Amino acid sequence: MRFPFIAIATLIAFTSPGLAEKAPRPANPQSPAAKGQRLANEASPYLRQHADNPVEWYPWNDEAFERARKENKPIFLSVGYSTCYWCHVMERESFSNGDIAKLLNENFISIKVDRERRPDVDATYMIATELISQRGGWPNSVFMTPDLKPFFALTYAPPAEFKQLVSQVATTWKNEEKPLRADAQRVAGLIEQLTKRKLAAVKLTPQKLTRASLAVLSGFDAFNGGIGTAPKFPREQVLAFQFHRAARDGDAVALEALELTLESIIQGGIHDHVAGGFHRYATDNEWAVPHFEKMLYNQAQIGRALVHSYLLTGRRKYARAARKTFDFVLRDMTTAEGGFASAFDAETSGKEGLFYLWSKADLEAAACSDADFAVQVFGVTAEGNHEGLNTLRMEQPVAELAAEAGLSVTAFNEKLQKVLAKLGDARAKRPALRRDDKVIADWNAAMIRTLAEASVVLDQPRYLTAAERAMNLLIEKLGAGTKEMQRVYFEGSTGLPASQLDHALVGLAALQLFDVTNDEEWRDLAKRSADVLIETFFDAEAGDYYLTASATGFVRTKQYDDGDLPAGNAVALELFSELMRRDQDPRWRHGADGLADTLSGLALRTPMAMAATLVAIDRHQRGAVGPRQYLGKGAVRVAARRVADGKTAEVVLDLAPGWHINSNKPTEDFLIPTVLKTEGMEPEGVSYPTATERKLGFHNAPLQLYEGQVRLRFPVSQRSEGPFSAQRVTLSLQACSDRLCLEPETAELILPAVPQP
Repeated sequence: MRFPFIAIATLIAFTSPGLAEKAPRPANPQSPAAKGQRLANEASPYLRQHADNPVEWYPWNDEAFERARKENKPIFLSVGYSTCYWCHVMERESFSNGDIAKLLNENFISIKVDRERRPDVDATYMIATELISQRGGWPNSVFMTPDLKPFFALTYAPPAEFKQLVSQVATTWKNEEKPLRADAQRVAGLIEQLTKRKLAAVKLTPQKLTRASLAVLSGFDAFNGGIGTAPKFPREQVLAFQFHRAARDGDAVALEALELTLESIIQGGIHDHVAGGFHRYATDNEWAVPHFEKMLYNQAQIGRALVHSYLLTGRRKYARAARKTFDFVLRDMTTAEGGFASAFDAETSGKEGLFYLWSKADLEAAACSDADFAVQVFGVTAEGNHEGLNTLRMEQPVAELAAEAGLSVTAFNEKLQKVLAKLGDARAKRPALRRDDKVIADWNAAMIRTLAEASVVLDQPRYLTAAERAMNLLIEKLGAGTKEMQRVYFEGSTGLPASQLDHALVGLAALQLFDVTNDEEWRDLAKRSADVLIETFFDAEAGDYYLTASATGFVRTKQYDDGDLPAGNAVALELFSELMRRDQDPRWRHGADGLADTLSGLALRTPMAMAATLVAIDRHQRGAVGPRQYLGKGAVRVAARRVADGKTAEVVLDLAPGWHINSNKPTEDFLIPTVLKTEGMEPEGVSYPTATERKLGFHNAPLQLYEGQVRLRFPVSQRSEGPFSAQRVTLSLQACSDRLCLEPETAELILPAVPQP
């Protein structure tokens, strides 16, 4: 029997990962325990969960590859992660089955990989699965030649089907090895093409970005929010794209899509209303029933989307959901040393989601006197909405629920919090979920970046404290900012060289810390991270960056498409572009310009898959937008904020020593004035400070200059109608030292919105 694959021109970005907890079982006397327990001492909870299988697993290492070549056996590769539900179902059904294990042990070299530790292996062989089976997900099951080239792949399979498949592959290898190797070579060639794909550079104009936005929104669910149909993923990079469109260009359609998605997620069962935080995805279109795993990267990225949306709209519901998410992370996902754990399992007592699900009777008992209120708010029924039990979700907005309860929104939220506290006490008595304590570099960096920004927007200094503590752990334990940086820290040990995405996200997180603290050490860390990218991962011929420092199997992977986190090349572009605005080294501009050109054509061709790249290119070309900006290559630090009286706002400029800008009314016509405008017009009553009169070497007459800290105050509108309650402020200036003047610059700033109900 042959196993032909179907080659497809573009990959289908569909995955179906799940989550579960592996129930403990006695050690199997026939397992590799007596053979060294190859997985038992691996720094991976996922690999350890398979250590007592009768399958003779190897980790991904040269010993396994050498044995496969020596014995000319095909390799069976199984890729998953510790909180993957269907991974553990397959482990119980197939990998603990003695007959299946015997087939694998006699005919294959079996390798088990934790995708969270080895994103390069995961990325390479997920492409193979998508090419061969036209779908993807975990567990990823790949059959390949001893030289690591795949010829057949699938995801989860029931035990009878999997046993038959293993037997057929073994027989075919013995009888038709040469044709299988030819198939494998063909698949490998396609993977190499896809990992090196690029198109000619294209100028990303506002018009082309609008067309890309329309393409992204073509799959938008106008009733429930989100993209596509079930299974429904938050697609955080699309949320970030929609925020950028709304903030940068005033795109009301993008903002509407962003808000509908966030509101549906906040109200839905994907949101843990009791403890805070979000599950990875929903199994239905309405976000009511999740797969119950909780991943760190979801908390970091949904949390960031909530912070940005609060900044733009002032809606307090976003701030409340963000605070509850961050409180969950700080309380339940922070390790003793200050790092952030990677995930929570979902299965208890052999049932996925049992920790989070409620019968009507259990909910009423937990809520006591507020039982009727809780049942009404969360739509709980005796029949349930998931296998006879209920997920907690709000089928109506808070304002409508409050009106039905005869309460104000404030009173309703106060009562709701009391009810949730009761439910939390009851839930705490249930068997605890297993936590995966791996500290993963890029996941932690994403969380650090979000917490640092949230500390300012939400006025929570403790978030900054947690972010700095976590970053210091990455420096001390993983070697962040060095070529020797490691990817994972677990149980006091480190392992695996850091990927390009690890270095790039650490750099961006460090820049966020620099923005909040003005501590030069954080900017230096970002610069060192960028140096490592250039020295270790740059492909000079193609103009972009590899994901790894060396090849994985038969190919050296690159990351163009967004996944759990933004694509590695998108993050590298953002890092170089942001450094360019904060540091005078010309390498950052050269790096950003070249990478933007390399990625532009492909990003415009596949906007949904490369949303983060489109944002990074546009920010590089037209500048970032937000309440904080840098001008003059970092010489001028700018922040827009509202004054306590509520009627006034100010833009505060902090100029580096030795630098100045011209006053609003310079003494010579050829000098560029400092001008503040809002909504396209200079507001009446802008208060410019008194200028310093000083004579510089290049000009005989005294000049009117601003130096040090400069405050520009102006009255603000109290309007809140329309989709935007934030206001855009435009600042134009030219930064100069005694020796040179930089090009005139204009920055668009967001004045944070007035908080709304």
